[in-house]
Amino acid sequence: MTQITIYPITHRQEKRIALQCSLYPKDSPVDKAIRKLNGRRYSSTLKVWHIPYHENYQELILSHFNSIENLNLSFEPITELEIPQIISSEQEVKIIINKADKRFYVIHGYSPALFKALLNTRSGFWDKKRKRWIFKGDNDLYLKVTEIIKNENLKFSTLKEEIEPHDNTRKLLASLSPEQLKILSFFKTTLILKRLSQRTQEIYTSRFIYFLADHTGIEIDHLTFKQLLKYTRRLSGELSDTLLNQTIAAIKFYYERGLGRGKMFFSIKKHKTAPKKILYLTYSEVVDVCQNIESAEDKMLLFLCYHANLTISQIKEIPANCCNIFTDQFKLPGSDSEAIEYFKTLQTKIIQTTNPKSYLFEQDGKAYDADLMRIKIYRLFEKYKLEAIYKKQYQLILSHTDYGSKTIKMYLSTFMRFLKHYEYRHPAFISDEEIRDYMILHREKSTSHQDVLVSAFKFFFERVHKQSLSPQRVMRPRRGKYLPDYFTLEEIAAILNSTENPKHKLMIAIGYTAGLRRQEIINLKITDIDLKKNRIFIKDSKGRKDRYSLFSKQLHDLYATYLHEYKPQTYLFESREPGIQYSAESMAKVLKNMARAAGIRRKVNLHMLRHSFATHLLEDGKDIRYVQELLGHISIKTTERYTHIVNDALTTVISPLDRMMTNTGFSFKSKPKKK
Repeated sequence: MTQITIYPITHRQEKRIALQCSLYPKDSPVDKAIRKLNGRRYSSTLKVWHIPYHENYQELILSHFNSIENLNLSFEPITELEIPQIISSEQEVKIIINKADKRFYVIHGYSPALFKALLNTRSGFWDKKRKRWIFKGDNDLYLKVTEIIKNENLKFSTLKEEIEPHDNTRKLLASLSPEQLKILSFFKTTLILKRLSQRTQEIYTSRFIYFLADHTGIEIDHLTFKQLLKYTRRLSGELSDTLLNQTIAAIKFYYERGLGRGKMFFSIKKHKTAPKKILYLTYSEVVDVCQNIESAEDKMLLFLCYHANLTISQIKEIPANCCNIFTDQFKLPGSDSEAIEYFKTLQTKIIQTTNPKSYLFEQDGKAYDADLMRIKIYRLFEKYKLEAIYKKQYQLILSHTDYGSKTIKMYLSTFMRFLKHYEYRHPAFISDEEIRDYMILHREKSTSHQDVLVSAFKFFFERVHKQSLSPQRVMRPRRGKYLPDYFTLEEIAAILNSTENPKHKLMIAIGYTAGLRRQEIINLKITDIDLKKNRIFIKDSKGRKDRYSLFSKQLHDLYATYLHEYKPQTYLFESREPGIQYSAESMAKVLKNMARAAGIRRKVNLHMLRHSFATHLLEDGKDIRYVQELLGHISIKTTERYTHIVNDALTTVISPLDRMMTNTGFSFKSKPKKK
């Protein structure tokens, strides 16, 4: 039975009704009913749903959930937000750090001044049930809070919160069979023997309990990799990225380090999200944007949106007499006196021009509807060609994705050219037909150019502006199937033998021995080379991923010679100026000259070293999943391109039967019969 506890709270200085729920399945009647509540929001800090406060909220909630079975509603008594009344002669504030949930709590006795100071930070929440403040686990915020406590002449102590299993984990643990408990005991023992940290042990154990509960009645030791992969892919649609990664790590630990199986690779497609980020413009930036705008009302809208960072619902409710709004109701970022005077000047001009009755922005004497207010703001982008705001907003959003710097630059420039074509009209007013017409203009361009167009449109329209695109209007071009070009083993040897320059030789050898991209070679630092384990650490590569690759033992002497002769300071390969990276153009020229000296006449590029690395490993019989990890491919389909090269190479392999016939003179031709 699902339990919902209902009680009043004060959330962000607003009176709300909290609904604290026990665990319930996604898309269940309870889940659907909660999501239909008017004005409902979820607090990730308090871990509760909350709705606007109503005097008769109990009747409304009972009526809303009336038709749902197996549901128990519990209403707690109404109590006003109170300042804790704990009297002590030697008062001390306790700060409890919860690393698991990335937050910290502040517990203090009777101190109205401290309570008010913490309330004014607008960064924490008062938990009336436990009589404590809850703050996000941010180091700057922690220092700010401790400084406030010191300013109140109070002592404080810092403690770490003991982590206990969640209630649901306890229930699952109680449901495990004796055989499963034995497996869990073995799992815990292995964690200890492998000397994993206490926190890692807790996380792995928790996720492994879920894994066991999902496989009741199944001998998990006999599960195949295919079955485990199917299980994790199913979870990818149910769990957050963090929980999914923790579950995979626990499964890999059990099978690889516990049972001694070979390394397993779980290729789970990750969904790149476009986080909702609010653009903040400084006062000078807002003034600069508004310098060519005559309308005081339009200037005010841009000021409120991008400097004051007010929401649409807040803007539409601003009263006509709002001179003191940033002292009484809202806080202006930076509290710039010039910005406040600018706001008051604009407000006076609006009063003189439009003479509003009740609200600063009115339509027929009434406040704007939220949707109409949003449209009014969107229209400003085309009216005043607000390229700067577009660019800053999109840069902010892209910087919080896991896209690489080149992808970010490519997407941004592509979409900005598109907006310029349509006079900087807001994407909400650009139709699928207009997108199609724009793509038709680019149909003579390369398939890769058209592919970037589609990817940029899908990101900005679908993920940023939440507009679905018609598959019939926005179609990816048909790509040609070209096999990657690569060097043969003999060509690699000839290239490396073509120069005695240790820097050039090591540069090309590292690109081949580790299968690196051009930018990865450029970004290598001296500290990334691990001679003891013969591996290279590649940091923040394509897709913002770290990985390890191979470093051949045969390169140790050349590496030592190079370091002794060139003495790089930071990067492994530096320009003539110490501490500055070697340029991509110079590196490409090095390979081109070495290839020409080796007698190779076809066009060459640095990426061919990476193609050669993958092809030669597969020709040598290495598992494609190992090659995938060494190359840093997210999808194994990308790595599978090289299998076609290997298959083509097999056509040149001579059968042992052919060699036997050549060496022995044996023939299948029938001998002439004796007469």
